[in-house]
Amino acid sequence: MRPVHVLQLLVLAFLWGSAYLFMRASVPSFGAGPMVFMRMALGSTLVLLPLALWRCGVAPFRTHWRGLLVFGLAFTVVPFLGLGWAAKSISAGMLAVLQSAAPLFAAIVGRIWVGEPITRERALGLLIGFVGVAILVWDKAGVREEAGLAILLTLFVTALWGVSSNYARTRLQAVDPFVQAAGSIGVAALALAPLALATWPEQPPGAKAWAEVIFLGVASSGAGFLLYFSLLRSIGPVRATSVTFLSPLVAIAAGAVYLGEEITLRMLVGCAVILVGTALTLGLLPWRRPPAGPRVSRVPGSGPGAGPGP
Repeated sequence: MRPVHVLQLLVLAFLWGSAYLFMRASVPSFGAGPMVFMRMALGSTLVLLPLALWRCGVAPFRTHWRGLLVFGLAFTVVPFLGLGWAAKSISAGMLAVLQSAAPLFAAIVGRIWVGEPITRERALGLLIGFVGVAILVWDKAGVREEAGLAILLTLFVTALWGVSSNYARTRLQAVDPFVQAAGSIGVAALALAPLALATWPEQPPGAKAWAEVIFLGVASSGAGFLLYFSLLRSIGPVRATSVTFLSPLVAIAAGAVYLGEEITLRMLVGCAVILVGTALTLGLLPWRRPPAGPRVSRVPGSGPGAGPGP
């Protein structure tokens, strides 16, 4: 992997890791509905949709509109609204660490949905990863009054990412990834517009909150997806998925610096255990030497719609 790819991975980790921070910071001013709507609208109209139209034209949107509609409603609106609501009660670091378990759920859904085998190595990874989740939520680190429901909702969203990755690779495999990203986020923006209008805050958000939402839309959702797709093409899905392990660290550190969030020992241990389990599940820590010859890696939850980032 060339130095430029390492730099791109670090930038992507910053964009996606800090997204949890800015969700957490901006949701009190906007509310979950308006915040997510602004993020989807900015990301689609300013970045993803113009690029997808330039690359592919209108035809793919017409051909695959049903699949994009389903993905936009079920796997974009629902999870991002869930994260927006949970961000009111859970620290940015907690959100990011719980979300890093998405490949664990993707492996389980892949076994049920498409019959993808779960090897002993992957089974061990799943066991270790879910032990890490249990460690993390045991004392409800970094949460407030509605902690229990918010944690359950975040875990539901994480599981939904696992379903979305398998839906994307079975139903949207022929769709250009830029079309998929632009279409699903555009659908989400349109669907969320009435909710955003109905729940728009009476007190106008300040300049700081607007800057945070603009970052979420343009940088995290727009530039972040473009950078991720570029890495998929240049270094492959296995190495690109390593951003899964960097984003939680960014979120934990940034939350402590920007919002003064507490970093507990239990949070760090739970994070480490989840990431080890995720690495085993993804095949990034093989416990035996693979046989000689070409080997095709299939990474659960590594493609578009996999939810590797917020």
